[in-house]
Order: sequence, then C-alpha cells, then structure tokens
Amino acid sequence: MFGFCCQDAYLSIMLRLLSLLFVLAFSTGLPIFSQTGPAGVGSSTNNAVWLKADAGTSSSANNTAISYWNDQSGNSVNATQTVSAQQPSFATSVINGFPAILFDNNSTSGQNDKMLGPDLPVLDNTSGYTFFTVTRPMNLDGNARVIVSKRTTVSVDESFMLFYYTSNKLTIDIETTDDRFASNMTYSNNVNFISCLQYNGSATTASRCALYSEETFDKYATETATLVPDHASPLILGSTDASDGRPYGGYTSEIIIYREFLAPAKRIIVNNYLSAKYNIALSANDKYLGDNSSNGDYDREVAGVGQESTGNNTSFSASVSGGLSLSAVSGLDNGDYILAGHAVATNTTITTDVGGMTGSNNARWLRVWFVDVTNTLTNIGTNIEFSMSSGGMSTFTLGQVYNYVLLYRAGQSGNWTELSSASAITGDRIQFNSITLVNDGYYTLGTRDYNNSPLPVQLLYFKAEPGQQQVNLSWGTVTEKHTNCFIIERSQNGIDFETVATVKAAGESQDLKTYAAIDKSPVSGLSYYRLTEFTTDGIKNHFPLVAVSMDQDNTMIIYPNPSEGLFTICLPVAAGTPVELSANDASGREVCKRTVLAESNKLLFETGGLKAGTYLLRIAFMGRVLEKKIILK
Repeated sequence: MFGFCCQDAYLSIMLRLLSLLFVLAFSTGLPIFSQTGPAGVGSSTNNAVWLKADAGTSSSANNTAISYWNDQSGNSVNATQTVSAQQPSFATSVINGFPAILFDNNSTSGQNDKMLGPDLPVLDNTSGYTFFTVTRPMNLDGNARVIVSKRTTVSVDESFMLFYYTSNKLTIDIETTDDRFASNMTYSNNVNFISCLQYNGSATTASRCALYSEETFDKYATETATLVPDHASPLILGSTDASDGRPYGGYTSEIIIYREFLAPAKRIIVNNYLSAKYNIALSANDKYLGDNSSNGDYDREVAGVGQESTGNNTSFSASVSGGLSLSAVSGLDNGDYILAGHAVATNTTITTDVGGMTGSNNARWLRVWFVDVTNTLTNIGTNIEFSMSSGGMSTFTLGQVYNYVLLYRAGQSGNWTELSSASAITGDRIQFNSITLVNDGYYTLGTRDYNNSPLPVQLLYFKAEPGQQQVNLSWGTVTEKHTNCFIIERSQNGIDFETVATVKAAGESQDLKTYAAIDKSPVSGLSYYRLTEFTTDGIKNHFPLVAVSMDQDNTMIIYPNPSEGLFTICLPVAAGTPVELSANDASGREVCKRTVLAESNKLLFETGGLKAGTYLLRIAFMGRVLEKKIILK
C-alpha cells in the first residue's frame, strides 16, 4: 500500500548492513521468537490443546448453541457436537468481560451438553502432563461434574479426567482410576477458578502429581504409572464418557493441555496470563501488576519470559501477545521475569498523544503494553520486535528503519521517551536489539515521520447492530492511504458471502472518518457481516467478522441478552410512545413494573435491584402484548 524509497545510497548500504547484522546475530545462537503457546510458553510440539472461548467457536453470538470449538494450539484437536440437543452455548462477557462456554445441567439421557475431540497422538503416549482450566461451576452437588476427560468408559482407554466430585473437590484420574485423588480445597458454585494439574512420570511415585489453585500449591498425590500410553479414546468436554448422561453444569472459559511437566517458571507465566485475562487473583507468584486497575487493567494477551533454578522461558512470539515479541538474551537470573500485556482489542495508528517524540509527522500504535520487570540481580538484556500482521495491522510496505522508535513512559499519560531507534526491518517486522529493560511501565512502537515511514491504515471499529427489520452497520478509520471503497458482505455460515452495500472511501486522510450502511433485508437467526477495504492499487483487506442475531419474529428485538442490567428493546413504535414493562421471576411473581417512553423505535430497560436470574419480560404497547425471556447476570 505504501512505497519504500531510499534516495541516499549511503543509507541504502547501511540498511543492508543492518539487515545482514540481524541475520548474523540470529545465526549465532540468539533465541528465535518461536514460543507460540499460551503466554508464549511452548509451541504445538508440547502444547497439545488450547481451547479458549474468545477464539474458534462456531458462533460468538450470546446464548447461541455452538457446534464446534476449534483448538488454537496448531494440533487441530477441535471439539465438535452435531447433536443440537447436546450443544453447549456461547455466553458473552462472563468472566472479566471475556466469554465462556456454558454446559447445561440437563441429566436426561441424550440431552446433557458435551463436545468431543479426535483421538490424536499428541494427546497421550507421554510421561508428563500439565493442565490449566478456567471454570465457573454452577451446580456442584457431590456428583461427577467433568471439565475434560479422555476415555471410552470407566478405566478403559483412560488417559486422564479432571472433574468436580465428592464433597465438591476437584478430582483427578491419570492413566485409569487406580490412583484417583481429590484436592484439599473445596470448590463452590458461582465462583471463578484457575486450576493447574501436573503429572511427572519420572518423579517419585508419591509426588508424581501436583495440584495448584490460583498458583497456590494444594497437594502432591501418588501415581504409579510412569507413562500414559497411546489410548484409543476421544477428548471429551463436559462428560466422563461419550455416552455418559451426567452433566457438567457450568462455564468453561479456557482449557490448556501440555504433553509435558512444565518447569515452575513456565507454569507461573501461564497462570499469570490466566489471572490477568480473567481477573482471578493469584495467591502466590503474582509477577504481573499490569492487570491492576491502578495501572490501567492491561489484561489482554499477557505473555512473558522468566527463570527459576529448574528451567526457564526465554522468549515469546508476537502471535500470542498482540504484536510484540520479546527475547531475553542476557541477565535472566533465577527469580527474574518480564511479563507484558495490553488493553485494547483493536489496534490502529494514532497521531495524537505523541508528546516527547522527535522528528515531524509523529505517530504511534494505539496498542500499548504494560511491561512488568522483576529483576533480582543483573539487568536483563532483550531483543524486541513488533509484527504488523500480529498487531492487527493491514498489509503495507515499511519505510526507513531509523524513523521507527521504541517508546516508553512511566505512567499512562505524559510525554514519551524514545528508548531506541529500530535495528532492522524484516518483512513486516521491526526489530530493536540489545534493549536493557529495567523499568516497569508502558511501551509501544512509534514513527518519527509518518509520511515516509508509515504505520498502516487500520480500522478503528466495525459494528453491526440489530434494528427494526434491519441491521445498522457502522465503522470508523483513523487514517487512510489510497483507499478506494469499502464493501459490506453478509454470510449465514461465515464462509459464503453476498454483498450488502458498497461505500466510497475518503481515499487520503489522517483524521477520524466514520461510515454507515444499512442491511434492509437481514436474514432471520444468526448471520455474520464482513467489512472489506479495497485500495486504488488493487489490494483487498478483510477485517474480522461480527455476528448479529435476529429473532425469527422481528417484531421485537432485545439485546444484549443476557445482560448485566441494561437491555435495549427494539419495537415498531414512534418516539414518545408509552410502553409498559413488567418482569416476572421463575415462580411467576411480578418483581418489576414500569412505564417507559420509546425513543425512535427503541427503549432502554434498566433492571435496577433485581437479582441475577431468568425473568419473563412482558411488554405492552398500543394494545399489543409481547413476552420474552431475559437473563440477568
């Protein structure tokens, strides 16, 4: 999209030398950014399964059944369910604003929610495991409530099972049921938990299994097996066996399985990632303070490096941290950690809040990382890299290397300090080598000359909102270079698309531009909308899909549902029309009643002091009465 031009021959030679030096440095043993597992720990080789509710689900619409939940580890251990009665549902904003998968509490034969994954070699035939789960149990009662298992039936082809059981303890099977053990800790309903189980077949029999809750050690347990062999059984979510009728009855947000015993430093980093993301406090080894509200809640995509006496994690990839790669190349001593996380879901380029920068036409990434440095002795030397594609930026050509700078400031506002100019550019990646990290604070990528060394044009937002028999579409850009037009497409399966609207683009702009379109013929049920940018030089850039759920009866639409207390109701009424709202609880008792004036075909319903639960909302207007179930979280 942008041209690269260096008119000075000397600069051209220097750039080539920098690139050569970068190649030489990496060929002499410096770590490569290959750690693509959760929090930058491991890769598909040892990270067997990575299921997270904010990625890979067949739907991201609230309260919608899902038919698949795709593995993010790279091993394609995808969980599926083709029987509609047994499909769990996607739930938005369950734990710290992140979604979860809700498995029902239906114990009727053939009705309990569950998902099955394939029997792949990566799942067993191993002498080590590390499991992480993020759950909110809802129906603990002493019965078996299974988070994840791999077996055909009791002790048959059983590699493992993690489940809540007797006395509401977390209970573990490794290689059949012969050494089953339960946690010391008692678990409660409607509480969020991070649990970690480790199995080490080479340890002494009495301590081959270790259990942690929120990174606090719970217990060692005896396990006689030194190896979990290759069992012919599927991975199962929400049930003991593929045919078992007992329900899980709760939420699961994340399941991570490593086919090895993770060293403590790696375990600590993954637990810090989960703690930040889901706002579940660690009671030990909390190494990341960026998730505190006083520091701005930098909860997203936390990744890290660290070292303990028994092992280390020396790098993490931009693909798991939202665009930032980091490798510790010197000074990483026992007890040292560097963890980084950001706070914005969608990255872009901004030309504001760039005080302290040198040069002209300054710009920086909107995405900023809080970096938490725990340093016990020697200063830690690092190589840092920003990846345009992993940072969510459009495809384009980078400019002069010396214009790109690593920015730092101690607080969330104020002038930036240029810590270093870039060392090299490789493809869409900008490298900063030999950076000594000492201070906690806020780091991002900037350019001293946005015109000649640009950061890419990027979408600021894209929204699709249900209206009265239509879907309202809106989006905004901060800057545009060579944009010709935007096309909106709609799909019912996320694969096959049809054009809904074409909108002329601004073309060249460094200011906020907003756009809107309307789909006047939306489809009933769930559909997906895609925004595509077309440039004047023939480049096509797709942006992420957004989902919209239209009721089969479009007379009334309520969203979001479930809600934390504020519902928007779309009705075929004029502004100022009085609408009577009343809510009945599960027993049929009226618990709320009020009259609201509509505002241009819609009104807001605030639930006030109602407790969390399911209610029947009765809506009376212009002689009509409509009813709909609503869920208050």
